[in-house]
Amino acid sequence: MAKNCYAVFGAGSFGAKLALALTNEGHDVLVCDRSAAKIDEIRDQVADAVIGDVSNEGTVRELNVSKFDAVILGMSSYFEDQVLALTLLKQEGAKKVIVKSGSPIQERILYRLGADEVIQVDLDVATRLARRLSLANIADIFEFKGSAIADVSVPAELSGIPLSKLDIRNKYNITILVIRDAAGVNDRAIGPDTVLAEGDQLTVFGDRQSIIELFKGKNK
Repeated sequence: MAKNCYAVFGAGSFGAKLALALTNEGHDVLVCDRSAAKIDEIRDQVADAVIGDVSNEGTVRELNVSKFDAVILGMSSYFEDQVLALTLLKQEGAKKVIVKSGSPIQERILYRLGADEVIQVDLDVATRLARRLSLANIADIFEFKGSAIADVSVPAELSGIPLSKLDIRNKYNITILVIRDAAGVNDRAIGPDTVLAEGDQLTVFGDRQSIIELFKGKNK
């Protein structure tokens, strides 16, 4: 699993749970909230925790948000602050901004303001989001009668090797159903001499844990 760096703005029930889930997945997490009490509660459980108002331009600039793989805005109870923080994050070059929304109307507004992803959540979604962010090569995965079907990207360690040598079906009990190029546009033939390229998009079928282990990529 690749180790990434995330910022969670808002240490309420969702933000705190997400920060802890990401930390448990092995990532570095910074938490920022205007409440000193909330920061004190989580300070010893994450890489960094700071008191600050992320709707303030100076705070966002000081946090150097461009260094994070993603910033998650979790303060949906304060929609005006969400809007201000999102605008500032985009201005300061944040790579990816995921925003918690309280309603479909808020969701539409946030997308128009440049949010990369908007989620409407219950508490359990925090754990699922942490898992998905950790498995960067796995776009989607779902159970199917005891097995799983997943859309995955080919990691570097599987590239440049013919399928006959990878022997994915026998070694991992995984069947490749579809191969597309990195843009996800052109289907490619599947055969023993087919060579995968890093970033190729696959649809695979097999054991869920085997899919995760094979396609999650090596630690950086």
